[in-house]
Amino acid sequence: MAETEPEAGFTLIEMVVCLALAALLGVLMVSAIRVAGTASAAAGFAATVEEVQSVREHLRRTLGSLTPRRIEGAGPALQGGPNGLRAAIGADQALERPVDLAVALNGLPRDDGRLDLVESRAPLESLPGLARAGGASEPSEVLLHGIGGFSIRYFGALKDRTRPLWYPAWPPSGDGAGRLPALVEIQVVFAPGDPRRWTPLVIALGNRR
Repeated sequence: MAETEPEAGFTLIEMVVCLALAALLGVLMVSAIRVAGTASAAAGFAATVEEVQSVREHLRRTLGSLTPRRIEGAGPALQGGPNGLRAAIGADQALERPVDLAVALNGLPRDDGRLDLVESRAPLESLPGLARAGGASEPSEVLLHGIGGFSIRYFGALKDRTRPLWYPAWPPSGDGAGRLPALVEIQVVFAPGDPRRWTPLVIALGNRR
C-alpha cells in the first residue's frame, strides 16, 4: 500500500502566530493614529493660543501709544462705547509709523451670526472728533475671525479729585471731553466649541493728561 503525502496547509500553531501578529499590527496602527491625532490637536491648540496672544499684545501696544499732542487746546482723545472705540495713537519711527493715526476697534457682524474683531487706521486729521476713524473707506484688518461677542468698558475719573469708576462708554458725558480713562478692559467671547480662550484684557493707557 503506497504511503500518502501529508496535505499542504497551516498548522494550528502557525495560524495562532499569524493571528497574534495581525492583532499586534492592528494595535500598533491604532496607536499611531491616536498619536498623530493628538499631535495634530496639540499643534492646532498651540496655533490658537499664539493667535490670541498675538492680538492681545497688539492691542496693548496700540493703546499704549496714545498721542500726547494737543490740538486746539484739547488733550489726547479717546471716544468709546461698549462695542467699539476710536483713539489717536502717536507716531513711532521704530514701528514704521511716521505719522499720528486715528485707530478704530469694532466688532463687524458676519453672515453666520458671529463677529470679526476689526481694526481700522487712518492718518489723524482732527481731534477730538476722530471723524475719519472707522469709516467705510479706511483700510481695515481682521484681528480675530468668528468671535461670539466683544465688549469694552472704561475706568477713570471725569474730573480732578473725583472717584474713578467703570463706565460702559467714554466719555460718559460731555464733562469728560479731553480726558482719558486710566484703564480700558477688552473682553472677547468665543462660541461654544471654539478652542480659543480670552481672559479679560485690562490695558493702562499710554498717556492720560
